[in-house]
Amino acid sequence: MRRIKALALLTALTAVIAGTTTQASAAPAPEPKLSTLRVNTFERPAKGTAYTLAQWRADGWTAGWAEGMDTRSWIDGDNFRHSGTKSLRIFYPKGKIGPADSGAQIPLDLNPSREYYVSQWVRFSSGFSWGTTQFAGKVGVGLAGGKACSGGVPCDGYNGFTSRLIWRSSGQAAIYYYSLNHAGEYGDYVNLTDASGSGIKWPRGKWVNVVQRVRVNTVTNGTANPDGQIQVWFNGVSAANISGLRFVRNGDLVDRAYFSSFAGGATTDFAPANDSWIWYDDLKVSTRRSDICELSSC
Repeated sequence: MRRIKALALLTALTAVIAGTTTQASAAPAPEPKLSTLRVNTFERPAKGTAYTLAQWRADGWTAGWAEGMDTRSWIDGDNFRHSGTKSLRIFYPKGKIGPADSGAQIPLDLNPSREYYVSQWVRFSSGFSWGTTQFAGKVGVGLAGGKACSGGVPCDGYNGFTSRLIWRSSGQAAIYYYSLNHAGEYGDYVNLTDASGSGIKWPRGKWVNVVQRVRVNTVTNGTANPDGQIQVWFNGVSAANISGLRFVRNGDLVDRAYFSSFAGGATTDFAPANDSWIWYDDLKVSTRRSDICELSSC
């Protein structure tokens, strides 16, 4: 982890609904020759400060806007961190839902590429509430492109796509994505499972690593080919593999690491029953698997 921290400093300096899915294996695409590795270990800001849009920019990231970062983010240098001395803590207040009042969002710009990996370490507070009578919420950093269709907006192949991690009832972990012809009003989801097929749950009070890979489909004469893919690894072990996806009919590619994390759900039934927090650390985004140490020997 010392190497990750050092790389982060160098980088800073130089710069929920069910759907039909296919859980079949697919041969990995050739690894891009050029790496576009981005790292954030949240070490630079002073502890106790909010990690605002300006702070993200100071660490070499760009974004057009941020929501909740001013008021519900906090650089924790006293309690929990995966490595180093600090981490990013996000607040999910009791009784609140949606990104205006819960969690935080920021669409971090990436160089457009057909595929990206995003790795992050996540720790839910020991008393984290999954909801009141309904249970769902977004977790951490996902991947998106184009106009990033979400929030019940139909995806038509010209308004982008999103793929984000979520929690469900009892903390079940899942991947939640918007693609062409999604089955319901909202996006589709696939529960994360272990090698035995059992559902994986987000643990409270423990650091875990999750990696997501999104590969955008190819397009032939305006027709979306069914060769898009989403893969997820939980603590280094395959937890979801969704192939045959159609995201776009145009030239949109993955161009954002989308920090999109909040409680809900469209109604206050999804609101936490008590104040809750999630800590994030050692964020890495790259076009190359070999840059993700949790999957490769760096």
